[in-house]
Amino acid sequence: MMKTSVAIGIWAYMVASAVIEVGLFDVDKGAINTDIAIGVVAAAGAAITALFSMGLREENTAVKYLFLIPVLLVAVLIITLVLSFPLIQ
Repeated sequence: MMKTSVAIGIWAYMVASAVIEVGLFDVDKGAINTDIAIGVVAAAGAAITALFSMGLREENTAVKYLFLIPVLLVAVLIITLVLSFPLIQ
């Protein structure tokens, strides 16, 4: 069971990250750096959700490392997708 102060802190972080993502979306349309920044903020929110809401923080070390395997596979797929499109035409 999670403490109330931790739950409120996670909720506040998720609200702040949502506000930051919306603010970044309005900054510069079409910039690749904006897309990367939004992705980083979303990935941090997903990691916070996995660690606290799913209880991965209290699991043993083997389970924590098993969580990283799909994350690394998705990272490889995203890198491959980004590199498959030419940025300069």
